[in-house]
Amino acid sequence: MPVATSPPAILTPLLRHRLETSLPADQREVTCNALSNLLYSVWNARAVTETPPPADRTSRWPMAQIYQRLAVPAAGSQFGPLSADEHRTLQLVHYLHEVEAALPLDPGGDPAVRRPQSQIHAHLLHELRREFSLLPVPVPVTLTWRELAVSDIAVKLLAKAERLGFQPTEVRALGAQQLDAVAGVHRGGMKLTLVAWNGAAPPERSHAAANPNVWDPGNPLGNELDLLLAPLQMDWTGLTPLAR
Repeated sequence: MPVATSPPAILTPLLRHRLETSLPADQREVTCNALSNLLYSVWNARAVTETPPPADRTSRWPMAQIYQRLAVPAAGSQFGPLSADEHRTLQLVHYLHEVEAALPLDPGGDPAVRRPQSQIHAHLLHELRREFSLLPVPVPVTLTWRELAVSDIAVKLLAKAERLGFQPTEVRALGAQQLDAVAGVHRGGMKLTLVAWNGAAPPERSHAAANPNVWDPGNPLGNELDLLLAPLQMDWTGLTPLAR
């Protein structure tokens, strides 16, 4: 699925007006565009929250500030009841705040203990940024492209792992391929093959995956994980659309 590299029209005029009127003029466009892209990445996620909505307008967390700017109209902002989609937007901003404020995850914890979805989500973002930094091919275009890709992949990994019945704490990119631009279609991109598992229940170690330099049948530490046995395997394609 293509990565959204231009902000989708996901903020309604009312919410956009509330946000813009609460910001200095030189911050409005970049803030609205960045928020739109984040909301777009999680729009179809379950986005379960476990804390009350952020109430401190002076919070150091950006998403907590944005939640207050959207929920509580400032002087000059539009008032009026919110639609169902606008309430959904506020709930997603609340969720994104939980993600940004999530405590670090111990990936080796008991897999039977469920962690908050936002904490798993935050950990996946960290894992994916590391994997992107290790890719053998250049990441297309810009850091913004990478962050959009990381956001998109994290939500897809969460959804697929949920269907498989586990919470993913480890992610690896097994392969990466740069995609050339196609005239009149897109400006190129990248295809990734990813695997994920819960760190407390890793894939099996096998002779096929052993490092021949250290393999010793009597030394299980010399036998590497067979990532092809990971419970979650996923191909992802990100394309840069044509300039508008």
